[in-house]
Amino acid sequence: MGDSTARAPRAKKTAGGRVVSFPKPGPSAAPRSKIVVTGGAGFFGARLVRSLLLRGDHDVVVFDLVPPADMPGEVAHRFLDLNLPFADGTLYKLLLEEKPDVIVHLAQLRSPSHQATYAHELNAIGALHVFAAAGEAKIPRVILGSTSLVYGARGDNPNFLTEEHLLRPDPRDRFVQDFVEAEKHARDHVRRHPETAVQILRFVPLLSPEVRDYRTKLFASPVAWTLLGYDPLVQALHPDDAVGALLHALDRPEARGVFNVAPDGILPLSSVRLFFGSLGVPVPHPIAYALYEAAWVAGVGVMPGIHAHYLRYLCVVSNDKARHVLGFTPRRTTLDSVLETARARFGNGRLIDFDVLAEAARAADFAYERRVHPRRPSREKAAS
Repeated sequence: MGDSTARAPRAKKTAGGRVVSFPKPGPSAAPRSKIVVTGGAGFFGARLVRSLLLRGDHDVVVFDLVPPADMPGEVAHRFLDLNLPFADGTLYKLLLEEKPDVIVHLAQLRSPSHQATYAHELNAIGALHVFAAAGEAKIPRVILGSTSLVYGARGDNPNFLTEEHLLRPDPRDRFVQDFVEAEKHARDHVRRHPETAVQILRFVPLLSPEVRDYRTKLFASPVAWTLLGYDPLVQALHPDDAVGALLHALDRPEARGVFNVAPDGILPLSSVRLFFGSLGVPVPHPIAYALYEAAWVAGVGVMPGIHAHYLRYLCVVSNDKARHVLGFTPRRTTLDSVLETARARFGNGRLIDFDVLAEAARAADFAYERRVHPRRPSREKAAS
């Protein structure tokens, strides 16, 4: 029945003759969902928590060693160390108390670590704890943050890897293998609990002036070994776009499975080094592997030698599925993130005018996009 034919509110006459109306109760507000963010005090997790608080449509609880700093409002914090024995039991008790609708698991190390056992316990076994506790507590949704590096850098990789391609990282690369194992725990969870919605977001490595991971250090090194005869294409994802992809995933509970989260555009590794002002010293690739490994063992390198595969071979991914299913559109290209980071750190005091260099790079990128994607609308039109 429409509002025009609804009954008038009932009225009651009191002893003093005053009429008191009892208005018809309105519809009850939709309950707010609760989101648990593991690793919510870290660089990546804190940005997600801040975005969720600014939106104001979710209750957010951070599971981490410490509460996140500089939040725009109150955020609940529960202590959790996924490296402690019986962490799954502790997490299970916390989930029973908080009763979240979604877990976003971002408690991970995103750079290789000399403490390989600690990294494995956090990145791989930590994911096992999360999915085990979520299954016991019957949490309906879990979002796992992963990395696009799980595809592996191979000489026969296509120009853009999709979610259908096999995961083929080098078995000796323990840093990447931990993420592969974490994804295996996610797939096992889906088999055991088919009623649970699981989303795996494979993020391209992040890059911005605030990021301090191993790839940023590698790009920013004044002198670096390059593999003679190899210049692979690379991608760089801005953290704001990574958070945007997570928000899109949260808003689409019906979307399940794996999604590549990548920017538009690619750059040759040599161009990235040029923007950062890094001098590449080309050496034969067997020697480069040995040099990177020696620096790693000596404690002055940023990655083990086997990880130099990603400086030799192609490992770039397509974001088409995330666009079509999640509605995610990156706002910054690889070139945008590289230029922003390089300018913030090394744009002043160069012999080459950085503005001229950036303008030339954008013109070349525009010409390339017009040639490769002639029908794709420009980002300016898409934004309008």
